[in-house]
Amino acid sequence: MGEKLYTVHTRAWSGAADGDATFVKEGFCWPAFFFGPLWALWHGMWRTAIVLLVLSAVVSGLAIGASLTDAGEFALSGVLQVAIGLWANDWRRRVLARRDFFERGAVAGRRLRDAEMRYLRGAV
Repeated sequence: MGEKLYTVHTRAWSGAADGDATFVKEGFCWPAFFFGPLWALWHGMWRTAIVLLVLSAVVSGLAIGASLTDAGEFALSGVLQVAIGLWANDWRRRVLARRDFFERGAVAGRRLRDAEMRYLRGAV
């Protein structure tokens, strides 16, 4: 398995040596795909969680209103979940930017721990 790419976000005003670094993986977010609103709440993204819940209810309502079969409803929900998985990490980056985190660069690692160590050693 190859290395994954992570963007590194830090607070400019932080007194910590690592700048309170937060790492966000590039690419598809499986936890957001499976647990959309819970994933958003875990990361403190309250508005995103509410939007995802409302969007899920709207999609279900549309499926019922359009008299879709169970397979059609499942497919429509699947499309929504795939979209959430594709865009989740980008949403997280935007939320971090609103919270005064600055993107400092990118770092690669086989796992998150490897990327953190590489960043802390100054290999960004």
